[in-house]
Amino acid sequence: MVKEYFRPESLAEALDLLARPGALALAGGTYALAFEARDKPERVVDLASVLPRSVERNGGEVSIGAGATFQELIESEAAPSAVKAAAATMANRNTRNRATVGGNLGANKSCSSLAPVLLALGASVTVAERGKAPAATSLESWIAAPRGVVLSVEARLAPGLKVAALRHSRTACDVATATAACAFRLDGGKVSGLRIAVGGFGPRAALRPDLAALFEGKPLPPKADIEKAVAPLLSAISDVRGSAEYKRLRGAALVADALHAAEDLS
Repeated sequence: MVKEYFRPESLAEALDLLARPGALALAGGTYALAFEARDKPERVVDLASVLPRSVERNGGEVSIGAGATFQELIESEAAPSAVKAAAATMANRNTRNRATVGGNLGANKSCSSLAPVLLALGASVTVAERGKAPAATSLESWIAAPRGVVLSVEARLAPGLKVAALRHSRTACDVATATAACAFRLDGGKVSGLRIAVGGFGPRAALRPDLAALFEGKPLPPKADIEKAVAPLLSAISDVRGSAEYKRLRGAALVADALHAAEDLS
């Protein structure tokens, strides 16, 4: 049960409060509401007043404030189309009005809506840590070892890049059973610079260079061939959302669908 609630007015104050034992960073609150009662934190630090929430493009780079909600992301003219599509997979409008970019990344769950597409884009995050100046690091490395508070996400939107992000779940409002995202170019009809990220096949969403290596430098194969190649490299656990075998086959199909659905980034 929450016994202490703080709403700091500065980033430095927020970081000091989060250094206290048992403190939880609160963004939109959608993840915290999903906790089991026995896991509810006793101390929460509301970051609403200290996180940037603008979405801006500067030349070929986009910067997304961690405080931006999913709905603001979808409605922004500056947000890349594939990132908007990933945000829109969160079907409930009420949830999209609360869920934030930083909260979705900070929860660091395998079912993250945004992590796969941002990983595929090679995004970086600007992170604030207590006693240090905000600094940029790759999203991939931050997901592997989270620290501090994410202030923003940056991604370079290279010309000619094709991107797609797909999600599968039992119902539209359920958490994802599997997610897949990809980014690549077609040079002379061959796949180039391929990055594939998946969720649902480990404790967190992750880049899969082993999957990308299957198709790099080759013409894009038919979907059936992609599924056959990818499925043996995926591993999942059985739970109420499906058997391990079902998830493995569904994930392979998502990767195949994403590769064939990829469109020029806009």
